[in-house]
Amino acid sequence: MKTLTALAPNGATLSATAGQRSSTPKKWFLLRAVEEAREPLGLKSTTLNVLRAMISFVGSDQIAADQDDHHICFASNAAIAKRTHVSVQTVERHISTLVELGLVRRVMSANGKRWARRDRQGRVVTATGLSLMPLSERHAELIQEAQRHVDRVLEFTVLRDKVSAALARLRELLADDAKISGLMATVRNALRRKPDADVLNKLLAEISVEISEIAQADTENLRDSDSEFEGHKDDSLNPKVKKEKFSQLQVSPDQMERSFPRLCSELRFAKDQAHCDRIMDTIADQLHLGDTWYAMKTTHGPAIRFMILGYITQRTETIRSHRAYLISLAAKIDKGDMTPTAMLAGKPSDP
Repeated sequence: MKTLTALAPNGATLSATAGQRSSTPKKWFLLRAVEEAREPLGLKSTTLNVLRAMISFVGSDQIAADQDDHHICFASNAAIAKRTHVSVQTVERHISTLVELGLVRRVMSANGKRWARRDRQGRVVTATGLSLMPLSERHAELIQEAQRHVDRVLEFTVLRDKVSAALARLRELLADDAKISGLMATVRNALRRKPDADVLNKLLAEISVEISEIAQADTENLRDSDSEFEGHKDDSLNPKVKKEKFSQLQVSPDQMERSFPRLCSELRFAKDQAHCDRIMDTIADQLHLGDTWYAMKTTHGPAIRFMILGYITQRTETIRSHRAYLISLAAKIDKGDMTPTAMLAGKPSDP
């Protein structure tokens, strides 16, 4: 009966020691976790370079407490400075930062020196210096902190997209930008300066109030003019009817395949309309179309959204900002400056 060892390739052996240490991330993976959490930790690039040099002086591939030279960097500040191409004073300053953040621990001798004692075979039996064990001990914590930071950045990006989309919607509703010039200048300045979430939420609320007031005024004007247009109902003069016509627009499969082959290939294996919508949402997220795409679900029919997304995916390499392109393209269609059938014909559009 063959054993697992007999079935292993030549040179592969089962080692108890290797099995015990296989669950420990290698030292460069530990460094990567610190690099991904650098922003919430407030680390500068020079600090990371000093830490990278310290790790490079550790002889083992893994940071482990079984031997001193597997976790203690006993290289001098001068040696670290030479490897990082900075001054000794700079190394001392950034080591202090790493110690304060709990990423490095000092294991010093009575005289404050770093040294290593070796046996006859040249193996380090004891050493003092800078222990990197905190990197291993806090590995999971650092990964979680990095993920929380990514989530915060994503949440902030979505909020910025909402403000931009709301501002674009407000500009659509107002023929005269002078009425909201002050608000628009405030929003633009805020978006340039990386505002916090509270500022963006306040701006979004202010823009939403403006939009609701304009919508209410338009509704009242329509009610007042009902009798005036009682005997003349021209659909082309009624934006509401025009939008309803757009929402009911139908596109044949042949037209889809000819005009938007990329999007059709992605939707080819969709099980139903709901599955198709989910795939389109995924593509929109990958293109960073933001909240504008999801807002279109209540204002535009599935055919219009399909054509707009297909039109963008066909030209994705030449578009600098997909979100801005979507906002301007939808605005052109809503204003009547561009018909949806123009996208089927593949006519160039430069919103």
